[in-house]
Amino acid sequence: MSDHPALVHFYQGWADAHQISEDGMPVYVDTVMIQIERPPLLKLNREATREDFIEHFEEYDAFKRAQAAKDAAVSEAGYPLVYWPALSAAEVQMFAVRGIVTLEQLARLAGSRDMPGNLANQAFRAERLMDLQKNFGKYEAMLTERDEELVEVQAQLADARATISAQNAIIDTLKMRVA
Repeated sequence: MSDHPALVHFYQGWADAHQISEDGMPVYVDTVMIQIERPPLLKLNREATREDFIEHFEEYDAFKRAQAAKDAAVSEAGYPLVYWPALSAAEVQMFAVRGIVTLEQLARLAGSRDMPGNLANQAFRAERLMDLQKNFGKYEAMLTERDEELVEVQAQLADARATISAQNAIIDTLKMRVA
């Protein structure tokens, strides 16, 4: 037995289906793969089996959470972290393993002492972004009100131009009578 523990990592990959397609090429299928590494010499990549899922439950659970974070869609649950450009892929993965998949969840953790420094900084950034978005509706209402006022002013300007044109016509008519 080695003094080094085995490092286990699940990932989404592909495996040979041991079939040939109609064009004579091999068929591959999407599957969950496992990487078992025992430094310094052993590194094994293979298709994961049911026993692997049971034996390495925590690692598989982390993999499932990370996959769920990648498949997140914009919904009532919140804005997915995978779409936030401020995060690197590694940070998205670190948050996903912790069960944090939306920007709103991350913003609620601002000020928490349970996270490493770099992740806590991202939580503060998320909180600031959420604070900015609170006022978004206010600015949208201001712009809508300004657009309505602009339409009203344009209508008044058109009326004023029509009045001026009519008055100029009357003045021209009076000038011709006097002359």
